[in-house]
Amino acid sequence: MKESKNIRNIKRNNLIQFFAVLAIILLINIIFSFFFLRFDLTSEKRYTLSPSTVTLVENIEDIIFVKVYLYGKSLPPDFAELSLKTREFLDELRVYSKNIQYEFIDPSEGKDEKQLQAYYGQLYKQGLQPQPIQDVDVGGVNTRYIVPGAIIMYRQRKTPVSLLDSDEGILYNREEIIKFSIEKLEYNIGNAIRRLSNQQKASIAFIKGHGELTNAEVFSAAVGIADFYKVDSVILDNKISKIFNVEIIDSVDVDFKISTNKYDLLIVAKPRLPFSNYEKFLLDQFVMRGGKMLWYIDPVFAEMDSLQNYMEMPCLAMDLNLEDLFFRYGVRLNTNLLQDLNALAIPVKISEMAGQAQYTFIPWYFFPLITPYSNHPIVKNLNVLKTEFISSIDTVGTKEGLKKTILLTTSATTKMINTPAIISLENLKRRANYREFSQKHFPVSVLVEGVFPSLYSGFNNMKDQEKIGFKEKSVPTKMIFVSDGDMIKNQFDSRKYPLPLGYDQYTDVAYGNKNFLLNAVNYLCEDEGIAEVRSKDFKMRLLDKDKLLKEKSFWQILNMTLPILCVLILGIIFAIIRNRKFAR
Repeated sequence: MKESKNIRNIKRNNLIQFFAVLAIILLINIIFSFFFLRFDLTSEKRYTLSPSTVTLVENIEDIIFVKVYLYGKSLPPDFAELSLKTREFLDELRVYSKNIQYEFIDPSEGKDEKQLQAYYGQLYKQGLQPQPIQDVDVGGVNTRYIVPGAIIMYRQRKTPVSLLDSDEGILYNREEIIKFSIEKLEYNIGNAIRRLSNQQKASIAFIKGHGELTNAEVFSAAVGIADFYKVDSVILDNKISKIFNVEIIDSVDVDFKISTNKYDLLIVAKPRLPFSNYEKFLLDQFVMRGGKMLWYIDPVFAEMDSLQNYMEMPCLAMDLNLEDLFFRYGVRLNTNLLQDLNALAIPVKISEMAGQAQYTFIPWYFFPLITPYSNHPIVKNLNVLKTEFISSIDTVGTKEGLKKTILLTTSATTKMINTPAIISLENLKRRANYREFSQKHFPVSVLVEGVFPSLYSGFNNMKDQEKIGFKEKSVPTKMIFVSDGDMIKNQFDSRKYPLPLGYDQYTDVAYGNKNFLLNAVNYLCEDEGIAEVRSKDFKMRLLDKDKLLKEKSFWQILNMTLPILCVLILGIIFAIIRNRKFAR
C-alpha cells in the first residue's frame, strides 16, 4: 500500500515537473517574441547585415519579389553552396522586412530539351546569362546549363542580378569565383533593390572644360557611379548657374543670389588646363555650402603616349591654378614623381621573329602598384590599385576643424624624383639599384573632413562676391585628393570600346581602381554603409584537399568507430550506475 502511494507521488511530481518546464519554455518564448535578439558568432560577422542594408529594406513601401534560378538537385556542390547562401541572405532580409518575398525555381524541372532551350532564351532576354557546366562520366563529357542569377521585381519594374560575380570576370579559379560571389551577395542584391526602389538621392557631376578626361575615358567610372546616383557632366565656363541653383531677387536689375548647390559631389578628373580665378571662386563657394569634391589631379605632366612616341620625355610641373586652394584646404600636391619596386609590368619589344614582334613584360617603376593598408571603410579589404606617374601629397597647416586621413601610400621601397626631369624608356634596360629605393610610404591619397575655411575670406575684390551671398566658412563637409589623374581612366579594347576601370589589358589583371572610386563616392555622399558592404570579407571554410588525401582513411575509420565506442562506453556507465542503485 505504502509502495503504491509512493509510486503515485513520484508520477504526480514528474507530471508537475514536466508541465512546469513546459510552461516555463512557453513563457520564455512568449516573452522573447516581443524582442528581436540574434547572435552572430562568426568571426567575420557573416550573418550581420550592414546598417545601410537594414535601413534600405526597412524603408521598402511595397513587395519586393525575388525569383532565384540557381536551384535544383543536380547543381554542382559549389553552386549549391552559392544557392544556399542566397537563400540564407534573403531569409536575413525577411527578418527586417516582411515585404521581401522570394521563390527558388529549377529551370530544368519538367521540361524537355526543346522547352528548356526556349526557357533559357527567355531568361537571356531578361538579362540572365546561362552558364555551361561540364560533367565527366563513363559516357564522356556532358555539357549542361545552370542559371546563376535572379530577377528582382518591385511594383511595375524589374531588374536582373547575376549571383556569379567574378570582379569583371578576371578571376580564373571557380572556387575563388564562388567565394567572391558569396561575399558580394549583400552588395549586389542590395544595390538592385536600391535602384528599383529609387532610394538614391545624391547627384554627381564631372567637371569639364580644362582638358579633363573625356566621357569615353571615364565611361566605366560614370557607369559604376550611375548604379547609385544621378551622374552628369558640366562645363563651368565662369557661370554660376552651372553648379548652383540661383534665386532671382530683382529681375529688373538682374540681382540674384545662390540658393543651393546643384550637385552633391563634383569630380575633377585629370585637368590639363588652368582654372580661372572666378571658376576657382565658384568651386570654393560650392565647398562652403557643403559640397563634396573628389580630386584626381596630376601635379606633373607625364604621359605614356608621349614617351612611346619619342622614347624620352621631359616631366614638368602642371600649372592648374589650384595650389593656393588646395593649401587652404590642408594639402599640398608635390611636383615630383614616385618610383616603386612594386610596379606594374608593361610590354616591351625585345626582338622580331618571322616578322612578328616579340614582347616581354618588365616592371615600369613609374607605375606603382598601391596596396591599401588602412582600415578606413574607403580602402578596407581593397584590392591592389594601379597608377601611372603618381606624385606625393603632404598634409599642411593645423587648421582647426579639419581631420586628415591618409588613405593610400606607396610601399617601403620607393624612390622620389624631383621635377623638372627627363625620363626615358631606356631605364627599362637598366637593372634597378635597390639602395636608391630606400624611401617609404609616401601618401598619394588623402581624405580631409570638417569645416573648411574659404580661400577668399578677407578679400573684397572678387567679382559678385557680396552679391551672391559669400560664405567664409563651410558647413561640415569632406573631400578626397588623389595625386594621379589616370587612376580613374579606363583602357580601350581593339574596337575602341571602354574596358572596366582598373582592368589592365596587357597583363590581363583587374585592379581595385573601380572599387576605390565607388567607395570614395559612397563615403563622400554619406553612404559609408555601402562601402562597408562592398569591402566585407568572408572566410570560406573549405576542406584542405592535400590534408584530405593524406588523412582520408584515418578520418573514415574514426567517424565509423567513434560513435560506436561512445555508445558502448555510455552503456557500460549506465549499467554500472543501475547495478549500484539496485544493489543498495
